[in-house]
This record gives sequence, structure tokens and C-alpha cells, in this order.
Amino acid sequence: MREWKAEDIAKQVAEKMPEVNRSIIRSRKERVIRRRSRDPEERKILDLLCKREWEKALAEGKVKILNKREWYCEFD
Repeated sequence: MREWKAEDIAKQVAEKMPEVNRSIIRSRKERVIRRRSRDPEERKILDLLCKREWEKALAEGKVKILNKREWYCEFD
């Protein structure tokens, strides 16, 4: 029976890890989950874009506020 040292196992794992990670990423079919948080400037920009899109939808009548808890939304 062959004996293995922990250092040898760690070395083999470290050598093969990049290749294995690449193959896992290539075989994914679902959307990749974002791992890091957005920076504050990116958040501000995305908030601004969302607000503009919301105001545009309100102005065009695609979103109607029926009462405090109910809205009507048209989808393209």
C-alpha cells in the first residue's frame, strides 16, 4: 500500500486546482453568483439608473399606482 504525506497531497491539489476550477466554471449553466460587494460609486450609479427607469415607466403610464399597496405594471 502506498503512503502519502500531507505535503504531497497539498502540492498535487494546488497543481490541479486551476484546471479543475476552469472546467467547473465552463460546465455551469446557471448564472454566476456575484461574490464581492459593489463599490459605493457603482451602487449610486445603479440606483440612479433604476430611479430614472421607474420615473420613465410612471410617465409613460406603464406603471399605475392603484392604492398604497397595489400597482399595475405593463410588461413589454
